[in-house]
Amino acid sequence: MSTIAYNANQDLDLDGKLMVSIGGEPIAFSTSSKLNTTTDMIDTTSQMSGDWKEEVPGTKSFTVASEALLTRKTGSVSGDALLDAQLNDTLLDFVFGDFKRSGDDTAGYTYTLDTTKTSYHGKLHIASCEFTGDQGKLKKYSVNFNGSGPLLKTAAVPGT
Repeated sequence: MSTIAYNANQDLDLDGKLMVSIGGEPIAFSTSSKLNTTTDMIDTTSQMSGDWKEEVPGTKSFTVASEALLTRKTGSVSGDALLDAQLNDTLLDFVFGDFKRSGDDTAGYTYTLDTTKTSYHGKLHIASCEFTGDQGKLKKYSVNFNGSGPLLKTAAVPGT
């Protein structure tokens, strides 16, 4: 039996927004963000394995995905900017982590990486962009990235 006590009111991380940033700027009007890691397994099954398959870890890889609302904001990481990056085969720097919001409804909001929490970073290429316009709904897009090189972890810095 577990000896760890769990309390949803105290233990869940409800602060900040888990977002993807490209070149230091969050993807504008993002509605979802996802980081996925994969380890290819190498089959080492032999006649000595008996009735069970055996494997060892092989190559690691990662993908990142985001969905966002289309924006007219120039200079932002928008669907248009990301499609340009894909068409130009641009290798992008990214960060996946919690972002803090500051500002107000009048002036607008800015988002900065919360360095008191763990984040991940590396380089990626855009594998696909899909734009959607449905009747009676906001225009949106989804973008999928493939990692190029290692996924690096940045440890949280308490109290910054």
